[in-house]
Amino acid sequence: MKPKVSIILTCYNKPGTVGDAIQSVMDQSFENWELYIMDDASNKVTEEVIKPYLTDPRIYYLNSQVQDEDRYKTARYATLINVAIPLTRGEYLSYLTDDNFYLPNRLEAMVAFLDQSPHIDIVYSKQKVKNVKRDLSVISEYTRNTRGILQKAANLVDHCSVIHRRKIANQVYKKFGSYWDDDPAFWHNGDAAFWDRLNEFQPFHPIDCILDICFKTPSSFQSLNAYLPDLIPDGSIVKSVRAEHFFIDNQLRRKVDEQICRKVKVNIRKAIDVHDPILFTYKEGAAIDDTVFSNVTLFPNLLLVKAKNKPGIFYIQNNQKRLILNKMAFHGYKFHTNQLTFVSESLLDQFPAGENITLPISRETILPDRILFLKGNDFYLSFGNCMHYIERKILNKLGFSIKQAVRIDEEIFSFYSQGKPFIWEQKNV
Repeated sequence: MKPKVSIILTCYNKPGTVGDAIQSVMDQSFENWELYIMDDASNKVTEEVIKPYLTDPRIYYLNSQVQDEDRYKTARYATLINVAIPLTRGEYLSYLTDDNFYLPNRLEAMVAFLDQSPHIDIVYSKQKVKNVKRDLSVISEYTRNTRGILQKAANLVDHCSVIHRRKIANQVYKKFGSYWDDDPAFWHNGDAAFWDRLNEFQPFHPIDCILDICFKTPSSFQSLNAYLPDLIPDGSIVKSVRAEHFFIDNQLRRKVDEQICRKVKVNIRKAIDVHDPILFTYKEGAAIDDTVFSNVTLFPNLLLVKAKNKPGIFYIQNNQKRLILNKMAFHGYKFHTNQLTFVSESLLDQFPAGENITLPISRETILPDRILFLKGNDFYLSFGNCMHYIERKILNKLGFSIKQAVRIDEEIFSFYSQGKPFIWEQKNV
């Protein structure tokens, strides 16, 4: 029998919740459905959770086998949905993610609404949203309410709360050449881009009851991506969803572990959690391990170093050693002795000398990189002897403390060009 509803579930490395998502489909009171599980090359643990469900003949499984270095090139869940839609057969199309669950009457209620309203192509429902910890214990919850008939549903409706007719999807494809827009600019809100396409033809009609539950986990893309700038500044330490740590150095990701972080005085507890599509936009550089203490070309930048039993503290920048000329400069730029990495005299001698780091600041002063400045109420990061505006919410995301900020006035600020700002914007459609 041809299925009435085709459900497309996109998943990636959520072994703790993907089984419950699948089970929520199997528990539906309306049984004439098919489920396409679109797995974006998840880990083995996730695959093992999915495998027992594949004995149900209504469930299909496809693994994208995408390579990690290609993840950032498209909004992956939109890409997976575009692959799935032509494979499905149902009159109605519905969506699900690996951290969302349908309530048992969801399909029955939505199918009945569409069957009784042949002039309506799209329906949506209320949604219960639960913010949870990693162990899925609930921190808070709220209801995302319906807002009447929506001529513009973008950024108002989650795609797990929607069912639409296949015919309107075909209209979208005919006009735009694809179903969902998988431009990577829409990683954060790919459904909003698709809703705008659907709204070209029909409004969204509400069902005023809760029909699905959304779990907002710390590892969800939206949680990890929020307030993360387009460019993660050098000197940051990031943590992948696989719990691997990397140091961003000359815009390369260099793998580190807790032991080496202690040696080079990088605070691993300030690691920024990032999702794989973001991580893999940074090419992988040489790992930071004990070999950096004997090879000057491998030593990481933006560290304070000192040779034992020898005066002078240096800042490594652009693979050069910059002498911090005096205590005024050391304390004025908010450096701290607990950041000092001790190296051998022979290693330190191999670094070419850069410009001394001095205070007070004059027009000729070459600023050290990654110093946080405060002018009035605005914050700036120094890189490449330029001032880069940085939003306060991004400072918090990157682990900066406003106590680190070096206050400057308008005159000093005028000495330097302004570089590309560190900002975060949700793509509006």
